[in-house]
Amino acid sequence: GTSSADPIVLSSDDNDDDEEECEVAKVVEGSKSSKTKTRLKDPSSSDSSTTAASVPAYKHPPQDVFPASASFRTALSELISSFENNETKKTHPVHRVVYCSTPSSVCIYDKYHKARKHLLLIPRPDKSPLGKLSSINDIIPSIHLQHLRSFHALGREIASAVSGSCTDDKSGKYPMLCGYHAVPSLTPLHLHIISSDFHSDCIKNKKHINSFTDASFFISPDFLERHVESAPSAGMRVQANAQRATAIINSTPFRCFRCGAPSGTVPQWKFHNSACNAKVPEGRCNASLLGWKSNSSSVSSANVKKRRADDESSGNKGKDIRK
Repeated sequence: GTSSADPIVLSSDDNDDDEEECEVAKVVEGSKSSKTKTRLKDPSSSDSSTTAASVPAYKHPPQDVFPASASFRTALSELISSFENNETKKTHPVHRVVYCSTPSSVCIYDKYHKARKHLLLIPRPDKSPLGKLSSINDIIPSIHLQHLRSFHALGREIASAVSGSCTDDKSGKYPMLCGYHAVPSLTPLHLHIISSDFHSDCIKNKKHINSFTDASFFISPDFLERHVESAPSAGMRVQANAQRATAIINSTPFRCFRCGAPSGTVPQWKFHNSACNAKVPEGRCNASLLGWKSNSSSVSSANVKKRRADDESSGNKGKDIRK
């Protein structure tokens, strides 16, 4: 029988060629065959069983393959809509820009990739509660936390699969990174899955560099989950400080995000980046841009902690700190 699990589905015809598959996990087929196949399950499914689904080798398509859009900001929404309208038409051109898909999400190649490997994981608008969100600023902890955890688990699985297919990084020098831009240029909500080499002709200015290498602006799934878990009350939403975020990506000096070495220009940064052998530091994210907002006010993480401490000392523990 079939499983109700959420398998990852290829955007092109599946095949058994080992060279065309990333090895994620090998699960023995049922009694009919002992052959092993690559499997990957969408964690958003409540079914604990696993359904066969091969993960494709990473083959970034050229820019002219991507469909035209009415506007830059809505390009992702238009692409997902085109894919869903033509999902069963495997020869439709939109499938060339889709890495893989599940019943709840679609993973596409980034048209202007900022590294050798760069994908965007996007929740489907009508299949996931996250699909209606424009950015992390729309996240409501009481509604979205559990869905975020499943979405992030899927993102990590895809990152692991892509990392396993990297023939140019056997040393593990360039680990895959997952994260959100604090202030994204595109809607809807999307998770970047990107290799940390940052070798790309599409990196042309300071914003392109800082938006992925700054520890405040590029927010990891783990850090976002911890922030959402710390919500002071059920009615609040995540808020990223847009003014400070803009200042970070436009004004932060060029520095190597591995070793911290300064550079004066984009070409100098690229030259150093290609030669630097330092490892990517762990625990890079910090809370400087994230806070909370409600219908009547906004509050930073630091203010939340201070108000909590004040409430406890004054005997007001448990009361709504927004008042």
